[in-house]
Amino acid sequence: MSKKDARFKGAVTVVGLGVGPEDLPESHRLAIKEAEVLVGGKRQLAMFAGQAEATWSLGANPRATLEEVKKEAAGRKVVILASGDPLFFGIGQGALEVFGSENVAFLPNVTALQKAFARLKLPWNQSRSVSVHGRKVTEFFEEIGHAGAVAIYTDPENTPNLLAKILCEYGMANRKVAVVEDIGSEQERCLETDLAQAEKMRFSPLNVMVLYPEAEPRPVVRLGLEDDLFSKEKSLITKRDSRVLILAELQIEPRGVMWDVGAGSGSVGIEAVRIAPGLRVYAVEQDQSRLEMIQDNVKRLGGFGVKAVLGEASAVLGDLPDPDRVFVGGSGGKLADILRIVEKRLRPGGRAVVSVVTPESLGRAQNFVDKTHLAHEWLLLQVGRTVPIESEKDVRLSRFQSQIPLFLLSLRR
Repeated sequence: MSKKDARFKGAVTVVGLGVGPEDLPESHRLAIKEAEVLVGGKRQLAMFAGQAEATWSLGANPRATLEEVKKEAAGRKVVILASGDPLFFGIGQGALEVFGSENVAFLPNVTALQKAFARLKLPWNQSRSVSVHGRKVTEFFEEIGHAGAVAIYTDPENTPNLLAKILCEYGMANRKVAVVEDIGSEQERCLETDLAQAEKMRFSPLNVMVLYPEAEPRPVVRLGLEDDLFSKEKSLITKRDSRVLILAELQIEPRGVMWDVGAGSGSVGIEAVRIAPGLRVYAVEQDQSRLEMIQDNVKRLGGFGVKAVLGEASAVLGDLPDPDRVFVGGSGGKLADILRIVEKRLRPGGRAVVSVVTPESLGRAQNFVDKTHLAHEWLLLQVGRTVPIESEKDVRLSRFQSQIPLFLLSLRR
């Protein structure tokens, strides 16, 4: 049996107001009428002015306000006003943490999300929901990248047009999107467009953004995409066999940040986000034409989460967030500079893999290994695949054709 907080013996009821006045049933009105203390946002409190002995505005720090209410309103009937359903991205979680579950009751109501899907006539039983209030949209790539419908609660900083811009930058296909503004008011409006157009538009601050389900079913995610699927310049691609081993050495995880330096076709980063949704990959490439190939590969092969970055690594890595994983596939003769940056910036528990082909790069990498404090291991990858041999007789013959030997330097913090 849980022990109640002796400092607070009164009952707390969290009342969802719904979206508009028509959503408030009699039971909810009665609870508000019987309150001795009303807590809520300024707009919510104004709706029930004079109905309680005392009122508390949640303000910019709702948690601190609830702590003060707990201290000052002991033994009194407290009602906390909330929008929609208090336990759906609302004040409900904070109320439970401050007052304890044994002291809190909930009267839920219809949410803006429910009304938005109703306006769109779009089933939402398999949808994902995200709130980016006061957060970075990149924290929610795993949810936002869902193939089904995705509802996003925006805020004045994370506006629909800014979200559309970010999603396009990280390679999301140009999905159909709807923004339902001012839900429940006379100014309510529903705008349907696509991400590319939404980036250019402006919207009311009160809105719900909905990504429609993808039009085509996604292919099964598998490791080791064939090299021919990637647009590439000549043979500038980390080949399939090498790519699989590199990803195994990186031990990538959902979420987090990865640098793909000298990305070429972007094959390693694209495979990474496909098997670890939510990962953010910065594919750094100094050649404009190869950068465009990366962007094309990302959109064709389902690489949402990969952002192509143009420039020399030593010049642009300073603007990127610290990485959890790093793959260096090309260095433009500046491997020593890149490795020093990786050593300095790699986050605790991070891993890096460096692909080395030329003797010159091998020497630079070994010089780094001799001085680094990172744990390290060398791997030598030699792969041969069969190719047919022409024969004058009707005999099927083949031989092994070796790929260029590849040295991999695996680093760990």
